[in-house]
Amino acid sequence: MTAKDPGYGFVDEGIPELGMSVVSTHRGQGIGRVLLERTIRASVDRGLQGLSLSVEDDNERARALYVSNGFIVAGRVGNSDTMVLRF
Repeated sequence: MTAKDPGYGFVDEGIPELGMSVVSTHRGQGIGRVLLERTIRASVDRGLQGLSLSVEDDNERARALYVSNGFIVAGRVGNSDTMVLRF
């Protein structure tokens, strides 16, 4: 994403915005945690500055996952927080 056309999780052009989802019938099995942790490791290995994402207010399970992996709130768009993890 760019500053001229940002997504909900946009922080800056040097930090990629992450979007992920797990099919509802497969939630609660640790799949999201594995996806997120492997994405973080791959991003660090590639020398990225960090990752950003957006999480809606009513998605407490996802928010808890992001916080447990070090993401912090960096802003707000509508009914969602923009979160960032800087490496």
